[in-house]
Amino acid sequence: MGYVFLGLSILLGVSGQLCVKMSNGFKVIKPTIGAFGLFITCIYFVSLSTRYLEVGVVFAVWAGLTIVSTTLLGIFVFGESRSKRKVFSILSILAGVILLKLV
Repeated sequence: MGYVFLGLSILLGVSGQLCVKMSNGFKVIKPTIGAFGLFITCIYFVSLSTRYLEVGVVFAVWAGLTIVSTTLLGIFVFGESRSKRKVFSILSILAGVILLKLV
């Protein structure tokens, strides 16, 4: 059940990041409200996942996969830059998450 909560928190966190981007610096009301609601709900599910999984694993996986997902959406949805350094960084984060899960 912990992984279900963790997965939901990652989806909510990434959705919140997208709302932040669309809010134009919190000047557009609906995405601003969406961002705050999604982040509050995201943290709630993170806290639920810590009931079942180690807190270090939860936050490392949550942060890593949220960063990777948000970066990829930035590249493919918002047309942000794609460089070798950015791709290498994403792969490094993914490798860290995988290695952490193997321990």
